[in-house]
Amino acid sequence: MTTEEQAQIPDDGSKQLTDLILKGDHENAARVAVEIVTKSGSANDVVDTISDAMNIVSDLHEMERYSVAEVEKCENAAEKSLAAVRPRIKIDHRKIKGRVMVSSLIEDPHSFDRTLLLTMLEIGGFTAIDGGTDLSPEQVAGKVKQHKPDILAVPLITETAARKLVNANTLIEDTGGRITIIAYGRGAQSLSGQKFTTVETDSLSAFSKIAEILISKA
Repeated sequence: MTTEEQAQIPDDGSKQLTDLILKGDHENAARVAVEIVTKSGSANDVVDTISDAMNIVSDLHEMERYSVAEVEKCENAAEKSLAAVRPRIKIDHRKIKGRVMVSSLIEDPHSFDRTLLLTMLEIGGFTAIDGGTDLSPEQVAGKVKQHKPDILAVPLITETAARKLVNANTLIEDTGGRITIIAYGRGAQSLSGQKFTTVETDSLSAFSKIAEILISKA
């Protein structure tokens, strides 16, 4: 969703929630998110609203209208909103074969994209593993060895973190491991052309690629 499209959000509480996330008001954002679910009976649409709000935040940051500190406040509001409605999300109980671990690397302090993808995977009936945040390449390789996922998904904001993912992949291969890696987000674009990973633009496209890979193996 672009900033201009924000005005087209239906008046069902979604616009209020979006505005609160854009203001970084985590307490009221979480409250309104729960109120929307209570009225509508569905938390899944609220997840879409939260995701769209953070896309607007990304747009504003790209245009240098939001500072890093403001982005972090917005992410905190989005995280709190997602946590508030997560117990009410309708889960697809058809379990799709395959395990997906989602982890973020050190130098990428923002965790919302990781939390969002984990939530989307749970909704879709995938086995999602929270691999943690702020990991070093060594820790990523260790988590892969421990959990043995079929897919490792990594949100990337910075090119520094992208380089660390390259190092993590080398460590995984050095120990004889072979895994499908999906990198997504703004920082992932610097990995385009790398053979060890598939590059996606955001959480939604990463989810679609994961579904494509695992469902085709079913």
